[in-house]
Amino acid sequence: KILAIKTIRIEGYGQIAYQNGGGNISTSPDAPQKWVDVPEYEKIIDLEHRRMRVRQRQHNHFVFASIDGYLGRNVTVAALDGDVAYNVGADGRAVRSAANAAAARRIEMLAHPVTLVRAALEQRARVSNLRSEAALDLVDVVTAEGDKLTLAVDRASRLPAWITWTARNENLGDLTFRIHFTAYLPVKGVMLPNGFNTVIDFRNISQNKLYVDANTVDVEIPDLAAPAQVRAATPPAPTTPMVEASSVAKGTWLLTGGGGANSVLFEFADHLTLFELPTSQAWARALIEKAQSVVPGKRVTEVIVSHHHFDHTGGLRYAIASGLTFIALKGNEAFFREIAGRKSTVDPDAIGSTPRPLKFK
Repeated sequence: KILAIKTIRIEGYGQIAYQNGGGNISTSPDAPQKWVDVPEYEKIIDLEHRRMRVRQRQHNHFVFASIDGYLGRNVTVAALDGDVAYNVGADGRAVRSAANAAAARRIEMLAHPVTLVRAALEQRARVSNLRSEAALDLVDVVTAEGDKLTLAVDRASRLPAWITWTARNENLGDLTFRIHFTAYLPVKGVMLPNGFNTVIDFRNISQNKLYVDANTVDVEIPDLAAPAQVRAATPPAPTTPMVEASSVAKGTWLLTGGGGANSVLFEFADHLTLFELPTSQAWARALIEKAQSVVPGKRVTEVIVSHHHFDHTGGLRYAIASGLTFIALKGNEAFFREIAGRKSTVDPDAIGSTPRPLKFK
């Protein structure tokens, strides 16, 4: 029955952790999480052709969100056709996404009991390391495409309990995701979950919750094939961030160009100080290089960070690896040390497999 299924449609609603769990209001792990509501969610999986489409409407409750997000008009459509990832805009135009988006969406398609069991049963897949953990049987799966996941099966019910995998995260290095399946009900003779809860291994934050209103199997679905012009298009390649520096006072420059995430450069007698290294590690590197070209002969030695949210700490791991000293409120220190202590072995970043000591004032 599992192998005979051709299509699955999942309809429901849920919540997404703001900034992937890095937007809670305090550095305390007990702080309440900010959520983005998803009042409408639909995932269609074309198992026969290895295609998927996820359409969701998001409602941001915080006042500084975009007007569309605040009013719940923010609709996203993300699709996958084999190794081609693409997005569909509000005008109906499809645009190809980067190669890393295709890899992430392939994992998203596998993060379902039916799709992973089918992938594990493929001839080219590798299944190994059968072991027990509490009331579960675990097995590691490497799919035909090389994706690595672990499947846990409840020993009593024989139903998949959860799936876990590890991916690169800009702020946290290696980040392990675990998606729990609950509330199984039969659909055309196949048991399907009605609850999905994705938890990350950073402070055990629930990152994504999906409550299923309806599971349907082998019903008519739209054609999810990537349009010809999308398939023919070259995936967008990563670009080198360009930083603009403008003098605003003696020894002070405004650094811009990072999609609205600005920084400030201060010149002192024997060193340079940056205020904010936000967004990403690539942007942090570009900021540091630009700062040192604006004031030749002096090095950036420290960075002032306003607060801990992930959009303000995207460059921390690069700055830590570069030996910069961090200046921030004392309450941020433990949070920053957690970031410094996390390894990065999946597509390694500046810290890689060797955690670096944090210099903090």
